Amino acid sequence: MTTRLMRWAALWLVLIGCGDALAHVTTTGLLRIEVAGGRVLYALSVALPELPAASASILIAAANGDRATAEAIAEAARRSVTVDLAGVRCRTGRVRIGGAGANETRATIEIDFTCATSHGRLDITEDWSAVLGEHYQTLGNVRTTSGERQMTFGEASRTASVDIDRTAATGWFDFVRLGVEHILTGYDHLLFLVALLATARGPWSVVRIVTAFTLAHSVTLTVGALGIVTIPDRIIEPLIAATIVWVALENLFAAEPDRRRWIWSFGFGLVHGLGFASALGELGLKGAALVRGLVGFNLGVEIGQLLFVAVFLPALMWLARGRGARLTPRIASLTVATIGTYWLVERIVVG
Repeated sequence: MTTRLMRWAALWLVLIGCGDALAHVTTTGLLRIEVAGGRVLYALSVALPELPAASASILIAAANGDRATAEAIAEAARRSVTVDLAGVRCRTGRVRIGGAGANETRATIEIDFTCATSHGRLDITEDWSAVLGEHYQTLGNVRTTSGERQMTFGEASRTASVDIDRTAATGWFDFVRLGVEHILTGYDHLLFLVALLATARGPWSVVRIVTAFTLAHSVTLTVGALGIVTIPDRIIEPLIAATIVWVALENLFAAEPDRRRWIWSFGFGLVHGLGFASALGELGLKGAALVRGLVGFNLGVEIGQLLFVAVFLPALMWLARGRGARLTPRIASLTVATIGTYWLVERIVVG
């Protein structure tokens, strides 16, 4: 009995850890940097539902015209972001705060920089942890006259560099890395997978569920990134949370939740794919860079998903041995339903 309780407690803690947005939200900012002559535009977009509540409230107030709050955010922006070109610090200019209107779920922060030269190595340092949370990270796209490149800022590294005179490389692996990072830090997508697989019966069931989810979100990731289908984040983000709650509750109350699980996996995968497309679309890729981004990012998402499944399934099987076969999926589903409901309410209120 003690061993079983320890296993179930471990599962509960792991799932709560995955959903640590209950304590602080891991935020992924989407960054666009445009370099033209001696001017640099830094344009950051953040999802309000992912931010700590206090940070979201401040950005909403600033975007809606509260002068004192806007000035405070502008000052924080000047401290948080620095740009050097050819080893010389660029002068920080105007800071603009947008979005966060009545029907918006994203806020934008744009900063103009003026540099003394227009050539050389561009060094960008950003650290928004004091404003957006300590687990904040950024996925960025840099446009220069020589091409487009990708940058990643995170807890491990707050500085990124690029030679703006050097012709851009293909960038395939950069996009693959972005895809892996996006899925492994996308707790809503991971918890959806937990709910889908919690009641899976055998390897064939797992294959059907994962394949259906993969095919579905690959389709909508593609059509969304290409601009064929565009649905606002204020709709997609609550829907993603709703899919998590639905599957978790089905696990708890349906007689045979695994019977047609692959159908739900495919249908809800279409919704999650639009969430992935939003992250890629915000980078503003065009032409060949869009093709590289679409293929590489999609591949990275699949790799990250397989890595998660490879770790989660053995852990679930270990926890579900013996008498835990019935209780473990219920504990997992109850935890996921709780976290999903929290996200659903938060995203509806903030949006």
